[in-house]
Amino acid sequence: MCTLDQALTLLGQSRSYWTGNYSDVNEVSPQFKWLLERHPLAFEAGVVVWMAIFIFLTLVLPRRAAMTVSMAFAIGHTWGAASWICFGLPSGYWITYALFLVSAGIAVWAWDKSTHCEPGADRNTP
Repeated sequence: MCTLDQALTLLGQSRSYWTGNYSDVNEVSPQFKWLLERHPLAFEAGVVVWMAIFIFLTLVLPRRAAMTVSMAFAIGHTWGAASWICFGLPSGYWITYALFLVSAGIAVWAWDKSTHCEPGADRNTP
């Protein structure tokens, strides 16, 4: 979802932005707006750092905290991508329903897979 949000953010920039007028940025997030105002590559670097922080936290935190951080990251970026789709595409509101289903499906799949990573994990145990 982060990669989708990032791609839609870049696609959502104006022609003026892409001709070098980086002050003509379209972004709600203050930190990523600031990076986009510098240069698209600064934005890309920021996205890589952002993802690395969440990957790191997911790997080092206790399981429940890691899952919470992971879900917050996924939900936040699903919302971010949905905002671009909803307001940028004809029938975007309806398309976001599919996005939410895909995001939920990935979350359920990942949650299911994560139970197999624990020593002695049993799928049938709640």
